[in-house]
Amino acid sequence: MPLTKISAPRHLSSNQVQALAAAVQDGLVKTCNVPPNDLFQLISRFDSEEIILDPHFGGVNRSKDACVIEVVFLLGRTDDQKRALFRHVAEQAVGSGFRADDVMIALVENSRMDWSLGLGVAYADHHSKA
Repeated sequence: MPLTKISAPRHLSSNQVQALAAAVQDGLVKTCNVPPNDLFQLISRFDSEEIILDPHFGGVNRSKDACVIEVVFLLGRTDDQKRALFRHVAEQAVGSGFRADDVMIALVENSRMDWSLGLGVAYADHHSKA
């Protein structure tokens, strides 16, 4: 059950940002064994002065269209799966009008004990009863 957070410049069209969100979900499904209906995304839009990203760090050339994607999910993906996810999302984003340099992704892994899906119950406890 990944939680995806997408931070995007406000000037991008809703269609473009939705295409990026779809690319991330498609990548999670195709490269990281996430069930298609495990869809939890938060999209935040920011004015240009509210997104401060080094335009060249990491050997890329970010433009004013740069977006940051953060995916929080359970431990267990291999480095190859993560690399495949990065490639997949970037390729899909380029197909939606983004530049590959403008797609920054950060993955955060944790355990079932680090989640509560509701009702004040740890996912680890819920999962062990299922």
